[in-house]
Amino acid sequence: MKLIILIIALCSFNVFASDVVEIDFLTEMDDESYRDATPTVYRGEGVHQCQSRDSIGHTCENAGVNFTDCNVAFFKLKMTDCCPDSRYGGNSINFKLTKCSYYN
Repeated sequence: MKLIILIIALCSFNVFASDVVEIDFLTEMDDESYRDATPTVYRGEGVHQCQSRDSIGHTCENAGVNFTDCNVAFFKLKMTDCCPDSRYGGNSINFKLTKCSYYN
């Protein structure tokens, strides 16, 4: 029984295949091709307006990197509520994207 399982495992990994081709992209791509292949990354900063039992209108700032564009930065930073961790706590009642730029 163990021999059958071993044979099935070896066949499923395709160990006996000899048509495997390995590509080293460090030597195969020139600089321009590499720059074109890498995705554009954006950095965004935003401000949440917060509301709590102790304070209304206090703000907190959050920032992030690795966004594909400024729209994605806006929605992801808006969903990341920093108000509970602020001095007065509470929840976000408004969000504004203050800065979005290409990050390299």
